[in-house]
Amino acid sequence: MKPGFFAKIALLIITGTCLAFAGAWAGNSPADSNDTGGEPGALSFTMEESIERALDVNPRIRAAEWEIRKADSDIGRQRGDFFPTVSAQSRYQMLDSIDAKGPTDQDYLDQQIGTVNFRLSQPLFRGMSIFNAHEKAMLSKTRVKAWKTQVEKELVLEVQLHFLELLKAREDVQSLQDAVHRLETSVEEAEAFHERRMAPYTQVLQAYVDLADARQELSQAKNRVETTRVQLNIFLDFSAYRNIDYAGHLEKGAALSWSLEECLDYALQYRPEIRIAQKGIKMAEKDRKIALGRFSPRLDASVDYHIRDVDYDEQIQDPTTGQPSDRDQRNTYWTAGITLQWEFGLGGQQYYEYSKTNQEIELLRQNRRQAENEITAEVQTYYMGLQEADERIDTTSTALDHAREGFSMAENRMAVRMGTIGELLDAQARLSRAEANHNQAVGDYLSSMARLYHAMGRDNRSLGRKTPEPMPLQEL
Repeated sequence: MKPGFFAKIALLIITGTCLAFAGAWAGNSPADSNDTGGEPGALSFTMEESIERALDVNPRIRAAEWEIRKADSDIGRQRGDFFPTVSAQSRYQMLDSIDAKGPTDQDYLDQQIGTVNFRLSQPLFRGMSIFNAHEKAMLSKTRVKAWKTQVEKELVLEVQLHFLELLKAREDVQSLQDAVHRLETSVEEAEAFHERRMAPYTQVLQAYVDLADARQELSQAKNRVETTRVQLNIFLDFSAYRNIDYAGHLEKGAALSWSLEECLDYALQYRPEIRIAQKGIKMAEKDRKIALGRFSPRLDASVDYHIRDVDYDEQIQDPTTGQPSDRDQRNTYWTAGITLQWEFGLGGQQYYEYSKTNQEIELLRQNRRQAENEITAEVQTYYMGLQEADERIDTTSTALDHAREGFSMAENRMAVRMGTIGELLDAQARLSRAEANHNQAVGDYLSSMARLYHAMGRDNRSLGRKTPEPMPLQEL
């Protein structure tokens, strides 16, 4: 058997194995989240499911997670300052004499010197600056976590508002479709009445104008549905035009039972911006301690291991034997010591650095007060908006019932030839206006509730719970 036969068999086996692994890897690779083809049906998401997916895949959340990882690296870097450092140094030096006067010639000092030094150094005292720098890094990670929480809550609010806008736009589309259908019937009746000389032609024209207005509003409402759906797809990291079914109805749900004072207390305690401001102040206080530590001396301990090799170019004559003797020498030794260093900035740099940290602390405290004022204003605004929208829902519900009853009565009067086209068109206009006002009131109520929960720093992703349980945020 030829020797190349085994090589061919081995090559075929290796090729087949590689192809098998490649196929398995391709089959197990995750699908692109923006893929739009090959779907048996549209995906469906409720409001809560939409929020869950957005929090999992949105780039802003992923960026915040990388910020936390970066803060972990900074903590590790600051922790390393507690441990000793090892350094190695090598040096080569050549000495070549130019001129000499005395008992030796000018070549007597010509030499090459090679040194190798290994040092182990340990900081003993740096004015507590190492400890405070490490504590500041820990606070920075806590602050980044609070910032990630803030980003999550902002994303939750954006998804809720767009979802509610989509639900309201759908309700508007349904109401306007009904209005268009009613107006089409009204146009037919107006033409029939005009043909029998029972109504002037101006009422026919009015019916056509009202129908055109309703169709225009319907087109705008359909456009709002599509544009809002596109925005939601982007939030959920889908292709902009992927067919996603966002399930839900525009319903008021349960009312909020918290008082304004309870909402304010909750917001000032758990709002992420407050925690970010508090951690920022603590970090500035650590900076002040670090600046204060620069007034203190620095104490370091070190152990060195030296290797020194001196090679002279010229030999000397041994006075005892009169023979040439080699002067080359090699030394190996170690040293240990403690170094005390105290720097005094004659230009006042240390003092002004310390003064700067005090000013930074006061600045951050004022920023925290400003944040508290803004949060208080937000909570009060959205709380009052929620109460107003709640009252408006009751009013528009009553008006909607009356408008439906009025339109029904106008239709019945037209059926028995007792009404006029003008009365029917007016009743239709009032019904359409009442439906639009009711949808707007419910949408404003749910939007105000979503904004109020965000202003409080509390999640209510489905907007369905009556009262959010006062679960404190985990201590960051």
